[in-house]
Amino acid sequence: MKIRQTDFNYEVRKLEVIDSTNNYLRPISLPDDTDFLYVTSEYQTAGKGQGGNHWESERGENLLFSVKCKPWRVKASEQFILLQTVSVAVCKALSRILNKQCMIKWPNDIYYGDKKLSGTLSECTLHNIWINEFIAGVGINVNQLAFHSDAPNPVSMANISGHTFDRNALLDDIAKEISHWFEYITNEDMDTVRTEYESLLYRHTGIHKYRDKDGVFDASYEEILPNGHLILRRTDGILSEYEFKEVKFLIPISPRQSQRILPHHQQ
Repeated sequence: MKIRQTDFNYEVRKLEVIDSTNNYLRPISLPDDTDFLYVTSEYQTAGKGQGGNHWESERGENLLFSVKCKPWRVKASEQFILLQTVSVAVCKALSRILNKQCMIKWPNDIYYGDKKLSGTLSECTLHNIWINEFIAGVGINVNQLAFHSDAPNPVSMANISGHTFDRNALLDDIAKEISHWFEYITNEDMDTVRTEYESLLYRHTGIHKYRDKDGVFDASYEEILPNGHLILRRTDGILSEYEFKEVKFLIPISPRQSQRILPHHQQ
């Protein structure tokens, strides 16, 4: 399909402290000349990940933002495509900036190796059968060196690269990437986004260990359904379908890296 080039306009609002950037954006209407409204915060007092998990972030060290938009002709039954679009955009941007391959751990985390670099929390409002407004809240570990919560496998861009990053420039890069991938949604080309998402999936090849309500099992990736459900093929050939939080990826966790002294410069 020929992609119609769209000049998306976006606005960025910067806050010092907020309970949640998603909460901030929820009641705000998009300005008439704005396609994407971003809000960032140096610190969130109630930042969350998927499933209500707390997102650990030191003040001023990481990139915490939410973005609001009005998607073009996305059905409520296909709202997972919007989370896929943001996940692809963030993954592609981070891979390019780090010059290292990042992956998407279903449904929306960005991983470097077996470590979590970023997470996203999304929500939608509906009008009849269509998505009316979409908000994605994204947390990216950027310059934080040490993590103290019980999260098993966090990593930051600074841990990976050995230097710090300009968070404003990082947001600009990600916003441009999000605009690019939303062109496919605007042109109703969902398959391109789904194909790219699948190609970037963490554990999309090979047999790996998982745990569900019945215990630990070995399985390989089979597919992601349009509703976002994950299909795994067990080693006995049985296909199992999961909603988020119904299956856990069993990930080998290495000892935490000791804090490294980084040079005082930014990319």
